[in-house]
Amino acid sequence: MTRWVARLYPFLFALVPILNYAARNPDQFGFGDLAYMLAMALGGCGLVYALAALAVGRRGPSALPPFVAFLAVGWFYGYHWVAAKVGGGGAGGDPPHAILVPVGLLLTAALVWAVGRRQALLDGSGRFLSLMGALLVGWSTFQMGSWWLRGRDTIAQSSLAAELGKPIEGPATAPEPRRDIYLIVLDEYANSQVLRERLGYDNRPFEDSLRALGFHVPDLVRSNYLHTLLSLPSMLNSVHLTGLERELGRTSKNPTLPNYLLEHNRVASYLERRGYRYDFFPSHWWHSTSTSAIADFEFRPWTGFDFMRTMTAGELQRTVRGTTILRYFDRNHRWEAEHTRRTFAGLAKVSRDERPVFAFAHVLKPHDPYVFDRECESLPRARDEGDEAAYLEQVQCVNRMLLQTVGEILRTSKVPPIIILQGDHGTKFLGATGYARAELVPPEAARERVGTFGAYYLPDGGAEAFGDTVTVVNVLGNVLRHYFGAHLPRAGDEQYISPADFPYAFRMVDARWLAGKKSGGQVLRAGR
Repeated sequence: MTRWVARLYPFLFALVPILNYAARNPDQFGFGDLAYMLAMALGGCGLVYALAALAVGRRGPSALPPFVAFLAVGWFYGYHWVAAKVGGGGAGGDPPHAILVPVGLLLTAALVWAVGRRQALLDGSGRFLSLMGALLVGWSTFQMGSWWLRGRDTIAQSSLAAELGKPIEGPATAPEPRRDIYLIVLDEYANSQVLRERLGYDNRPFEDSLRALGFHVPDLVRSNYLHTLLSLPSMLNSVHLTGLERELGRTSKNPTLPNYLLEHNRVASYLERRGYRYDFFPSHWWHSTSTSAIADFEFRPWTGFDFMRTMTAGELQRTVRGTTILRYFDRNHRWEAEHTRRTFAGLAKVSRDERPVFAFAHVLKPHDPYVFDRECESLPRARDEGDEAAYLEQVQCVNRMLLQTVGEILRTSKVPPIIILQGDHGTKFLGATGYARAELVPPEAARERVGTFGAYYLPDGGAEAFGDTVTVVNVLGNVLRHYFGAHLPRAGDEQYISPADFPYAFRMVDARWLAGKKSGGQVLRAGR
């Protein structure tokens, strides 16, 4: 092994955690995001390497700079792990950085001094670490490639994807007046029944405000699935996705196929074929709604570059930020809060030309992390996902933003639009998705999770197509059938539960069991 190859190990180990995450979480990141993270890791490691080389100069061991860079990589990825093991000792429960950092620097300096005097040790360890780093990088890269190829094959061979790729039949043109359609998905927004029974919160004043604006707020709205991964593609294709169990297997977690069905959904395609412009408002960090290949316009809330902002803008980036020393340089949720504000502002100012607009926004609120108080002020990173009070404050902030946004949309629309405010599922405080098997989920946990919010502005009698009980799978189908005359069969209103670890291991729940009543038959039946 040549000398320069034996000194690549700090760069290789800088890549290993990123590639390992990517290999274990297929289709939860964009390759552009992955390339950016790898470039940042290599650039940071290279900077430390260069500074160490300048400090050592020609008189010191030539193998010392890569060792110093390797220690810097260890600091970057390992400090948070050490701090978490030590535990909170500072204000606000923070680790005692005033002790950990000086002690760590002293130990690092002592290690550099001791090892730096042993050229043979540096050379030998460099060869070994370079070999190990190359094997780890190669293995993760192989896994990623295998997952990617498997995912593409799954899509190509999927009968469900082929069926949903067929156009929805119906009149070739949109009827007059051609109304703008706004679909605003509010992640983990529970319905009034759940908020009242589970959290003791009365959301009726907000619902009454929507009714005063002309919204139809059904008595009961439920999700058909426990996971956003399934709820969104089901809604945007107006079909149940239980066929994924047959095509992917009960033990699969690969999101490639449902992500494809979400991005290439047939409702947006139906509207585009009838002259609609598809405006897509991506979520801040959830990869499944981070981009759209079929959108005519994609909302971008930012201009310019900010390193810490980019580290919050994807699941891969957030994982690296949250598990490395970077978490201590980003103490609040300002970027996530600002993304939500800008998304609502963008929805209120959708540009209108001669074409009607179908605007779809996935807002990751009131889902944790809790970035707002009830007055919509940004919060520090201090409240965890089990904080019910923080969730309710965020609900109140979202309500405030929604009223302002829909009020502006209604005020500026020349033709009364269709506005769909839709939760994808309810809350998770009883842990419905955390059980090993669907059969173990108690009815109260399932009821909390499927009880989701829904309110609909439906001019000219559209509320009749919805009624007082709505499930998410039929929301857009109701719109297409009533306003466009689409030949789209209505899906069943069944609810299916499945664990987070096995999202395609479906079980259909009995309605009486879900309502907390005794049932004469099985409470759970295998998915169809």
